[in-house]
Amino acid sequence: MKDEKHPIVPKWLEELQQRSWEPEILLSGIVLYGMFKVPDLLDDFLMFFKLNIFGNSTDINNLIAFFKMGIYWLITGLILHLICRGIWIGMVGLSYTFPTGIRGDRISYKEKFKEKVDKSPTYEQIVVRLEKISSSLFSVSFMLFMSIIGGYFFFLVLVILPFTVTYIYFDIGFEGAFFDAFQVYVFIVISVAFLALADFVTLGYFRRFKWFAKIYWPIHKLVSALTLSRFYRPIYYGIVTNFNKWAFFVFLVVFAFVSIAGAGNYSNRVYPGDSISRLSVWGTTQGYTAYTGYYDDRNEDFPSWRAHIPSDVISGNVLKLFVVAQIAYEEKMLEITSVDSLRKVYPDTSKAALNLMAVKNYFKVAIDQKEVEVPKWYFHYKESSKQRGFLTFIDIGDVEEGLHQLQISSPSDSSFSRPISNIPFYRDVNIVPGTPNKTREDKETSVDFQPKPFGIRD
Repeated sequence: MKDEKHPIVPKWLEELQQRSWEPEILLSGIVLYGMFKVPDLLDDFLMFFKLNIFGNSTDINNLIAFFKMGIYWLITGLILHLICRGIWIGMVGLSYTFPTGIRGDRISYKEKFKEKVDKSPTYEQIVVRLEKISSSLFSVSFMLFMSIIGGYFFFLVLVILPFTVTYIYFDIGFEGAFFDAFQVYVFIVISVAFLALADFVTLGYFRRFKWFAKIYWPIHKLVSALTLSRFYRPIYYGIVTNFNKWAFFVFLVVFAFVSIAGAGNYSNRVYPGDSISRLSVWGTTQGYTAYTGYYDDRNEDFPSWRAHIPSDVISGNVLKLFVVAQIAYEEKMLEITSVDSLRKVYPDTSKAALNLMAVKNYFKVAIDQKEVEVPKWYFHYKESSKQRGFLTFIDIGDVEEGLHQLQISSPSDSSFSRPISNIPFYRDVNIVPGTPNKTREDKETSVDFQPKPFGIRD
């Protein structure tokens, strides 16, 4: 009678199982090479999204943070897998080179030292054990990655999407009774998530009680669907039923703790290592930080998301200022200066010129808290940092030699009090422009649209 639980294994599958190490090593190498490049690509995507699509949401920060944690777990697992496979290959070679294995009779050790040598496992036993560990590491790496992505997908479907649709598309304010109800709903979702996480980490502890299993079954079905468990549950059950349960339990506890703490660290940190640094005097308060990303000659790797000037030391009488365009600015910008109202005053002016008038009314520039006149703004695209923004040229001929603070601000409800950037720079009148303080070349594309009453309409 055919055993449906254990069907006859096809010959091609048996051969593939015996030679599974070949695709494992190949895939580990290829995937590992690609994974090292993904975090930088995610950072680029995060910057583009917050600048051009939706700048006020922290959900995209959390998404990128969880993706990074999943990738780092995958990288860690694949590195361990390659190390184990390397040892495995070495032991396979030794088993062929020395078919008799370890010969204790040739060692004149005494007592316990001799006993330890005699009890050493054979090369074949080590190879079989390493084979099991290596294949398990390869599978567990993908299980950890998919479980992290599944955890975020759970909150995406149940919390983030309902919040976004309700707030943006239906324009329902989160206040009063509705806000209280939404808080209760989020609390229920988080409670279910922690229950499912506890069940996952404890290897299904809640499913062992008959009365509770009936209650937990529909919750488990919902959570399983929303966490994409179809992709990693077989690996999970295979490890649970074939490995030491206590060891796997401790591993999952560490995995859950490190993943949650690591995601919080990546979504909130400013500089690498902030979460473990014990420096109490050093800080990142705006107005007291000379961030390298502010300066074109220093920001190739970490350009500011807010504003740039050519260098930290400025020679000559002109200061070039580039302010990065952000979607978060535009709502307030157009509220302060309505393009429709400007069109009534300048009926023959292009839309682009009217938009630049709104930009001029929105950004306020000051040096040492003294507002400076900005006659024109230009649309500008920085090839070096791949950023869209606005460019202007400031006359600093009357600014004394020495250290100064450039402030760019945007309006709050009543006054221009919310800072965008505070950039320190030193004006040195003794430097010949373009010689010792020359900045790197920057491919630029600038467009000038200024309001001309008799210009051509778009």
